[in-house]
Amino acid sequence: MAVATFDDAQPDDGSPSLRAARRGASLVGIIGRLLATASAEGPSTPTLYAERAARTARTILAVHGVDVRTTGPVLDGPFIVVSNHVSYLDPLLVSAVVPCISIAKGETSAWPLVGPGLRALGVVFVRRGDPYSGALALRQAWRAVKGGVSVLNFPEGTTSDGSSVGPFRRGVFGLAALSGTRILPVRIAFDDDRVPWFGGSTFAPHYWKLAGVERVAAHVRLGPAVATHRGDDARALAKHVHDIVASL
Repeated sequence: MAVATFDDAQPDDGSPSLRAARRGASLVGIIGRLLATASAEGPSTPTLYAERAARTARTILAVHGVDVRTTGPVLDGPFIVVSNHVSYLDPLLVSAVVPCISIAKGETSAWPLVGPGLRALGVVFVRRGDPYSGALALRQAWRAVKGGVSVLNFPEGTTSDGSSVGPFRRGVFGLAALSGTRILPVRIAFDDDRVPWFGGSTFAPHYWKLAGVERVAAHVRLGPAVATHRGDDARALAKHVHDIVASL
């Protein structure tokens, strides 16, 4: 078992409200520095985006007291990384372990501060129910993996309480088969039932409550890489990888 722990090593404030306020201010500062760095560096390659995302993810997790425990070998990519989806912490957890570019729902691009921060990390946005947006996102993902960079997708299409894994949409699996890119199955779990973000709850109140929690243990379980070949059936591939994720 490989264990990776990112610890901010900062003194605890004691009060959940004070702790949340400190962490919220730190998050704003982190995003501000990220935007300044991205502006100074100019246009980035997929590799630089993935490296920037990994550094930023580790910093944010450390500041928020999230201990990341990783099970399974960390292999060299590129991969199409597919994971169950429980929380807005999930992309940070995977990026911290496997540097990658994430695919995210399009509405997050309009979130104040968060949206610009995600763009600075090279996040690929896709609008639900928009075939053109989906095709554009897959082309961007194609360029990334062909450039040697892993791409993260949450094929359930929504978050859950983490107790089970919902059906996988086939889109990214077609890309994996067409490009011959290996798939890396991932299962995320938390030791605190306050972490899951689902059921229509809004981001800010949930974040404030979670940011007040002293420590959170997150488990990132990496499964065996799945080889793909041109001509593989995307639906069958999605079902196969879903079963692996569900078993982790």
